[in-house]
Amino acid sequence: MKQNTIYVGGGFIEQQYTYVLPIIFKYCEINKIKKIIFELPPSSKFYKNEYFKKNLKKFEIVEQKKAISFFFRNKYIRFSIVFFKAFIYALKINRSDILKKTSFFKSEFDHAVWDTCLNGSLNYLNPNLYIKIFSSVKTFEISLLAKLLKKHDLKAVFLNHSCYFYRAMLSEFRKQNKIELYGQADFNFHNHDARKDSNPTMLKKNFVKFLKNKVPQEEINNYWQKRVKGFSIYESANDAHQNIKNIRNFEVPNNILMLHVFRDSSYGYLDKKRIFVDYADWLIYTLKIIENSNELWGIKFHPISKRWGENSHKIFQEFIDDLFNGKLPKNFKLINDEVSNYKIMQKCKRLVTFWGTCHIESASFGLKPITIRETQLSFFDKNLVFKPRTLKSYKNLLTTKKMKIFEMDKKQISISRFLLYLRENVLNFVKDTNQHAITRGDSLKYVNKNLIKNIKNINQYKNFLEENGEILSSKFTHTVTKKYTKIIKKKYCDKS
Repeated sequence: MKQNTIYVGGGFIEQQYTYVLPIIFKYCEINKIKKIIFELPPSSKFYKNEYFKKNLKKFEIVEQKKAISFFFRNKYIRFSIVFFKAFIYALKINRSDILKKTSFFKSEFDHAVWDTCLNGSLNYLNPNLYIKIFSSVKTFEISLLAKLLKKHDLKAVFLNHSCYFYRAMLSEFRKQNKIELYGQADFNFHNHDARKDSNPTMLKKNFVKFLKNKVPQEEINNYWQKRVKGFSIYESANDAHQNIKNIRNFEVPNNILMLHVFRDSSYGYLDKKRIFVDYADWLIYTLKIIENSNELWGIKFHPISKRWGENSHKIFQEFIDDLFNGKLPKNFKLINDEVSNYKIMQKCKRLVTFWGTCHIESASFGLKPITIRETQLSFFDKNLVFKPRTLKSYKNLLTTKKMKIFEMDKKQISISRFLLYLRENVLNFVKDTNQHAITRGDSLKYVNKNLIKNIKNINQYKNFLEENGEILSSKFTHTVTKKYTKIIKKKYCDKS
């Protein structure tokens, strides 16, 4: 059977379609795609725009629920099919099981269920049986759905999420090696390998080296200077710098623990060699160690946790209640918006985080971070971070008095700043599409306002987005910004 169908799902929202669809249109043209199955088909808003209307009419558009047999469309029937095995599974699943050595696909499924539990649980430390059952049912259902969708002999799959229960969908599609798999995050599409994740920042070394010769050093330096003043394309970084009180004479501790948005998944990219299961597992162990270190530790809350609709202080207090009988240890100093992340990184001597942008910011300031999960820096060069392989080595890094080991040389700093530039000026096209990152705490009014604006303005950026459809059809694995599309196309797309 000829592969002339693609699937678009994984939790895309309509606002994203204003940059997703042009990429897909071109990809479909090049790969002779005739049919697109959407989890959420574009609404009438898109058909009122001439560009979207003309291109959507080129394809047979099928809604996901109509792409599966009538029998399976009934949610009660699906529930009855998966409930018994989901219930048995929920009775067995625990945090301690997630990193146990098992088959690739069993591990993927375990991560999907556990991630969904953490995302929906009121008790972050200990999800109850109800949420385990709910998460198991959702994950078994999405896995069943993927099996049914595979019957359409898919050429490619475009997923918005590679985490939560959608991880099980990605895993199921992986069982059919001929399906091309694309993820989306941070305004970047990237190609997943059959047995290894990709993410928006992890470019293979040969691609990085090619781009290194195309970016003037002066441009990297100028961007870094703008960024430390609070002007970057990364909204969270700007928030971290601008929305602060800047308390004079605020004493930054030598040791800093950077927290994450707890409800944000740590499984968007799976590093199965990590030493901790999740944020909770990591934080429990870390807090126990540093509480006994006899050193002052600053604990910095994530600057956009409120935009996520999360009360990070409440979740953090769960750890304090569980570990220290509700009393904050005397050597813990909680940091909110008293001082910017940049000032923290300039002043502290040791910085610890699970993963995230702060790891590469820290290195760009010359401070080698301690990280848990594989990151952009460790993917490129393992010597740019400390990524412990054992609990013993991690404990030693938290307690060592040899602070010189965290200092980076000029070459390492230069590489880190280039990779930061690459992350935000080559691989993230948010600025080129006049978009804004949407978080769970954003109002529907704000989301719809952006949607209408971006549909109206599609002619301003459709061409470079379509060029990215060509790029995804080549050997290059990531979409790029407008400035770099022609450079990438010339090297990897042009056949002349």
